[in-house]
Amino acid sequence: MQSKERGQILPIFVGGLILLLLIGALVIDIGFVLTIRRQEQNAADTAAIAAARYIRPTADTYAMQTSACFYARQNGFFPSATNNSECDTAHDPNGSTLAVHYPPSGAAGTFAGRPGFVEVVISRTHRTFLASVIGLANIPVTSSAVAAYSNGDSNSNSLVALDPGGCSGSEAGRVTGRGTVEIRPVIDPATGLPYDGGYIHVNSTCGASGALDNFCGTSGSSALGLNGTNSTVIAPKVLTSGSCIKSTNTTFTSPLLEGAVQIGDPLADLPPPGIPSGTPGAYCGDPAVAGTTQTTAAGSNGCTFNANGSTVTLWPGVYYGGWSIGGNNVTIVLKPGIYIIAGGGISLAASGTLSSVVGSSGPAPVMIFNTDNPTKACPGGATKNCQNSVNFTAGSDLLLRGLDSGPYKGILIWQDGNGSAGTASSKMDVTLSGQGSLSLSGTIYAPRALVTLAGGSTGEGFASVQIIAWRWNIVGGGTLLMPYDPKDLYHFDQMGLVK
Repeated sequence: MQSKERGQILPIFVGGLILLLLIGALVIDIGFVLTIRRQEQNAADTAAIAAARYIRPTADTYAMQTSACFYARQNGFFPSATNNSECDTAHDPNGSTLAVHYPPSGAAGTFAGRPGFVEVVISRTHRTFLASVIGLANIPVTSSAVAAYSNGDSNSNSLVALDPGGCSGSEAGRVTGRGTVEIRPVIDPATGLPYDGGYIHVNSTCGASGALDNFCGTSGSSALGLNGTNSTVIAPKVLTSGSCIKSTNTTFTSPLLEGAVQIGDPLADLPPPGIPSGTPGAYCGDPAVAGTTQTTAAGSNGCTFNANGSTVTLWPGVYYGGWSIGGNNVTIVLKPGIYIIAGGGISLAASGTLSSVVGSSGPAPVMIFNTDNPTKACPGGATKNCQNSVNFTAGSDLLLRGLDSGPYKGILIWQDGNGSAGTASSKMDVTLSGQGSLSLSGTIYAPRALVTLAGGSTGEGFASVQIIAWRWNIVGGGTLLMPYDPKDLYHFDQMGLVK
């Protein structure tokens, strides 16, 4: 019995030795990896900040690259480089690489593809010590940083379709109708030059498997469809991750880039306005007038406006159950502030007018946030309880502008992307149309919705807007002017390291 017990020592010893090697690999090699990553991160952070200095006034990608290289060398990378153009594997004993992406690559998350931001990526391979015994000879180590130099127009797009998918139904970005859709940057008073922006960007990869030749063809599936009849589309730059098609009689001569990087949702990290427990509902009209109905979270009946020829003034607050605007020639006037539609959505489908209070400087600033009634079970609840569509199909005039102060400055309409209506549901749709006079300014943010903007069947519509949506459809009947003016939009003022 004793001899058999002594024979077990050798396998136990071997097993213990292997375990020690594994522990050594974990402690020593992973320790080296963490040290390398810290060194890389220090270099990437300073390099990104240095590169961002060359975003303004005109993006200088060569200066971004050489300035990033300088700081990478200062942090011990590329020791055999003799100048700031030699940050490559040939000048580093560990085969390190330096990549500078302007705008940032798809790996930069919400900053991907956004002008006003630059990304620096540093990589090297760690040759392991003990880990090689178990077959892990190399461990790649990569660190990245994103820095900004923004003066408020860093999101230079007027139209963003966030849907990254392929071909599912209609195009993610569509321009239809018979008129002209014209996006032009206004003049920056500080420089006397047009702002850098007014771009169209579509994330959908539909058509990406075919030939991407930066030419808008006339057949096939596509991410961006310019489908007007005898229409004209004008924009300073058009970018799509997939392909573009147009009708044979659509005039389109704008610069086009197919196969563009997919951009992130620039407002994904912006916290929405909350509804504290017990918040009283807003009134369906002047609260000082006796008998005016007040909405309640429990009842969630909303407001109905259907008295022909009436004018109703509304105050900011939480409207449990939404707005239903019917009748003929109904005018709804909004006081300045934030309107939270908690369930029910908004329906304006009459020969009515919707405007904010008109003062000496034009329409007063408002923001409309559409979401669920937080006291109800959604989805699956009653229509008045849960998130529904926003339909501003004004038979007469639609005159609104976004907030002019606070954390939501510049936002006009926010269709809650975390609401219960869900992606691809008609209950998420946002429709804006003024058959008489259309005058809109501000950012329309609907990250899970289809946004339709129509300028009316004839005449001229004015919409100094930025649409950031899952999908969008722009309809030009007459001439729809969409000037790009950052002062009217949500501001992305950021400087220095952001990621």
